[in-house]
Amino acid sequence: MAAQRGSPVRRHAHRRKKKTKKIFTRGMRVTLFAFYIIFILVFLALMYKIYLIDRNEGDRYKKAALSQQAYTNKVLGYQRGSIKDRNNTTMAISLRKYNLVLEPRTLNADKEQMDPTIKAIVEHFSADEQQLRDAVKDKPDSMYERFDNLKELDVDKVESFQKKMKESKLKGVWFEETYVRNYPLGSVGCNLIGFMSSENEGNYGVEESYNHELCGTTGREYGYFGADMKLERTVKPAKNGNSVVLTIDANAQRIVEQEIAKFQKEGVGAKRVAVMLTNIKNGEILAMASDSTFDLNDPRNLGGMYTEAQIAAMSDEEQTENRLNMWANFCIGSAYEPGSTFKPFTIAAALDENLYNENSTFSCNGVVKVADRDIHCSNTSGHGTLDLRHSLMESCNSALMAISKKLGRERFYKYNQLYGFGQKTGIDLPGESAGLIHPQGQLNPVELATSGFGQTQAVTMVQMTGGFAALVNGGNYYQPHVVKEIQNSEGEVIETINPVVIKKLVSEDTSRKIRSFLKSTVEEGTAAPAKVKGYSIGGKTGTAEKKGRNKKEYLVSFIGCTPADDPEIGIYVIVDEPNVADQAHSTFATEFSAKIMKKVLPFLGQYKSKES
Repeated sequence: MAAQRGSPVRRHAHRRKKKTKKIFTRGMRVTLFAFYIIFILVFLALMYKIYLIDRNEGDRYKKAALSQQAYTNKVLGYQRGSIKDRNNTTMAISLRKYNLVLEPRTLNADKEQMDPTIKAIVEHFSADEQQLRDAVKDKPDSMYERFDNLKELDVDKVESFQKKMKESKLKGVWFEETYVRNYPLGSVGCNLIGFMSSENEGNYGVEESYNHELCGTTGREYGYFGADMKLERTVKPAKNGNSVVLTIDANAQRIVEQEIAKFQKEGVGAKRVAVMLTNIKNGEILAMASDSTFDLNDPRNLGGMYTEAQIAAMSDEEQTENRLNMWANFCIGSAYEPGSTFKPFTIAAALDENLYNENSTFSCNGVVKVADRDIHCSNTSGHGTLDLRHSLMESCNSALMAISKKLGRERFYKYNQLYGFGQKTGIDLPGESAGLIHPQGQLNPVELATSGFGQTQAVTMVQMTGGFAALVNGGNYYQPHVVKEIQNSEGEVIETINPVVIKKLVSEDTSRKIRSFLKSTVEEGTAAPAKVKGYSIGGKTGTAEKKGRNKKEYLVSFIGCTPADDPEIGIYVIVDEPNVADQAHSTFATEFSAKIMKKVLPFLGQYKSKES
């Protein structure tokens, strides 16, 4: 048994156990403990440092964080292009303005600066103090409360306030740059210029039809504040819109509108008065106006057309309807029976078809029986025997009915189409009407007879002026237009709208004869009151009996040109239902035309060539 307890195996195991060493020595444990103490001390030191930073500079870092939230992603607005007349007179422009932006969270974070900041805003911009305080109170966490109803936020005011902010260390307020549309000439050209909607889109007129050119592209500003509180930003700049230069002459436009207003207030007055001036040689519209007028800077205000009592008596629906009528452009959007101003078109068609010549004669006894109906001439006693020239000079319905009958429905309809009646001209303005003419199959004897002297079919003013210009300029029909060129934001011309000949209406010879007939009509015929001393005028009167013939309501007109032998300027005047018992007198239109031409022609480069 003793020998077994002392066996070699046990002795070996005992020796191996005694050689095992510990992993962590005493020195290692001391070192580890020392590092632990140092770590605790450093941690406590960092915590103390953070405490000091928060205590001494917490507001600065908080402002940096809050400011970063306000400026990280900012839209940069563009400036909408201007609208100018042919002489570079500004008719519409976008002016830079500022909106005041309040940061309620910033002001609530620093109560001591709240009162000085709000009081400074009130004092500098005449703002509503309670409105500002309500914004700070009601939306304490907001960083963007815009006030765009302040009226004194012009550049000088904003810059002086920003200087005051810096000096007084005010906070929680900044200014957002934007643009507001302004029309320096007020109501001048209102129906053809149009205005801006609340969504910053063009409504009516050039503002609508050239919205794609006038609009620019918004930019972006991405930014953050660095440790030194300087704004680090990346900017994608906005691209401003292009400007539109009109064919309109602002001086002529203003004169026309003033004369219309005077006619309505001091003269005879009428249900509707409208005038167009055109360049006979290239299709440019020089002026376009009616008695429907409004302030472009306040387009929803009906005060330009109605009294306060009339407006107060209107329902909301009536006010809306009246605004739509007020904004509409009568010269392109309304159709009417033209009356005898249509007669030159019928005669020109007959001349071009070689059906008649200057020596052709017609007999008029005052009435013509067409089918089962008696149709009277303007002179119920009859004109007797007239040649073609005097048929136009005396405005003989009987002669025109004979001409229409010989043309026949097929040729009459063909020329109606050629002249552009019953279809849109394509003028570069919205809201154009096509008018209404008889289809070829419906040009029965009565309709053919009456259409030949301008009754029972409806046209627009722009159709008449475009076609008339071609009749007297040698036969070339130019595309009517109101825009002359497009300029970029630097004022460089990027597109020129050149005159475009759409078609040939009549021959040179026919055009020459029509000019001669029209000159005689003013010098010796029914359009004599349209004479302007020192100028050679050619033209034709119109007296159209309106539908509901028994009502005896008339639209009287005059269409003409100068110089008569080589026309450059065209005029078309409409007086719809003059405010008199006996309306059927074209002198209301011819005399009105003479007043306008006398005043506008010098502005359009036309000067007296002779005394007459």
